[in-house]
Amino acid sequence: MDESANKVIRNQTGMKLKGCDAAVPEPKARDIGRIMVTGFGGRDRREDVESALREHFGSCGKITDVYIMSVSVALIYFVGDGAVDKALKLDGSVVAAGGWKVGVKPHPFHDDNPTLVSVRGYDTSLGDSEIEFAVRMFFSSCGEVVDVTVFKDKGVGTARIKGIDAAEKALELNGSCIGRNKADVRVVSKPPRHTTHTRFAGYRRRPGRIPHPDLPAASSMTAE
Repeated sequence: MDESANKVIRNQTGMKLKGCDAAVPEPKARDIGRIMVTGFGGRDRREDVESALREHFGSCGKITDVYIMSVSVALIYFVGDGAVDKALKLDGSVVAAGGWKVGVKPHPFHDDNPTLVSVRGYDTSLGDSEIEFAVRMFFSSCGEVVDVTVFKDKGVGTARIKGIDAAEKALELNGSCIGRNKADVRVVSKPPRHTTHTRFAGYRRRPGRIPHPDLPAASSMTAE
């Protein structure tokens, strides 16, 4: 058997192929957070401010993004259990690399909308109200079940669930029993919780000083 055939067999049996990276699991929603930082400004260079902030808050958790919003406001995104709480304790501390006192405030995500999940596998011979009750009870451990919709002709029920980790908990039920059958659970949609900030076309990532309204413009600019 040639090497290419061996690779196919190893891949199909789930073995990690040489030179391939293992899949990186998606972080849990509750481990993603962000803070708002103030205190810098003036003629500081963007790259210097970002570097100083990464160094100052690096011990709090994994920093996935630093987004400089304006003259003296930045958002820092974290992944890690308790990272935001640790960062908030640094409010009023002095950034060694910059020499300025940092202000730290929580900047939570606006993701209160429920997660929409679907399930197949329940007993379709039951009445609509019985199926609705079964689906509601099935997802009750995932969060607050807002409502349940039954599509009896398609053999699927959907539920809207509120809870920061509703999607993760719902997927943990995939393959478990709903009645006498095995449940097929899928996440249809969930509130976005990003690890990086969305950049618009006008955002400048190039090196250079952060513009300050009270100071004259620099005489030279870095090329695009």
